[in-house]
Amino acid sequence: MELADVTDVEPVGGTPPWQDAAWLAQVAAWIDEQLAQAGFERAGPLSLRGRAWSVVVRVPAVDRNTLTRGGAADPAPRTLWFKADPPDSAFEPALVAALAQWAPGIAPPPLAVDTARAWSLSRDAGTHLRETLERDRDPRHLLPLIRRYARHQHALAARQADLLALGLPDLRPRTLPERFSALLADPAIRAALGSAQRDALDAHLPLVRAYCRRLEAYGLPATLDHGDLHPSNIFGQGEAALASDWGDASLSHPFNTLLVLLRSTYAYFDTDELAQLHRACLEPWLDDSHTLADLEHAARLALRLAPVSRAYAWSRTFPCFAAADEPNANAARWLAHLLEDDPVGAGLGGDG
Repeated sequence: MELADVTDVEPVGGTPPWQDAAWLAQVAAWIDEQLAQAGFERAGPLSLRGRAWSVVVRVPAVDRNTLTRGGAADPAPRTLWFKADPPDSAFEPALVAALAQWAPGIAPPPLAVDTARAWSLSRDAGTHLRETLERDRDPRHLLPLIRRYARHQHALAARQADLLALGLPDLRPRTLPERFSALLADPAIRAALGSAQRDALDAHLPLVRAYCRRLEAYGLPATLDHGDLHPSNIFGQGEAALASDWGDASLSHPFNTLLVLLRSTYAYFDTDELAQLHRACLEPWLDDSHTLADLEHAARLALRLAPVSRAYAWSRTFPCFAAADEPNANAARWLAHLLEDDPVGAGLGGDG
């Protein structure tokens, strides 16, 4: 297996999976087994990309199920993708398999999963939406997916127990003060913060508690949150767009999604277009007798609290990287956003 692109972050107290020859051999054997069962055949070497938070392997394959016009198997290679998740994101293969049934049309359905080892194999889902938006900054490339996603969020609020049973972290507002306190007590995260930031965040806990109480008072149920919904994690466009990389998902407030979504699209869209995305995330909840004014205020509170969830997501690394500088510096960076009046930076997150 070719190690095409692996992180230069130094592991601390362990070995990355891609440095384990036995693990690599198991991966290759599992991929070939799943390809055969699905009617594919490997068509070239495996190419691995390793990060602190996942291992992804590019799998060139021929689909023996696809026939040419003459009736022979189509020899054109396809690209499939293997992914291995770290322990704290080990729910991802089970989640994407479940979403194929519970919420079709928001995630690429897997070709095969091994939930015990947190492995999955999927077909290529197309071009990153980021590449499309760099050529054509039209929100219509993204809005259909956001509307589908929000509708499914609304429906999946009835599956809270199922989502937790899959292993998703519980990041409902009532849990966030404790999560915030634990993150802020981590020596590695404290070391990554400046002294002024540490003092300010230490003093911020009462406000976090107050925001959580106010947010829960709106009565919006927790549901699935992708956790990192941005154009580089979306493939295709328009009605065909799908959200990939669900390893940062959690059971959270539905509007938690807005923080990354709006921050990541700020460079592509104007204020009115960002407001369309914002409104699309809120619209399904209008069916529950919530007023738009209440939903908008709840969204502003959720945006104020969402950096806690993003900071927590940086703990989901392979164990050998848990004490490395990069994930802890990123967790600290997200915690620092709690101190901003507008964590989005686009006039949609203030007045919490």
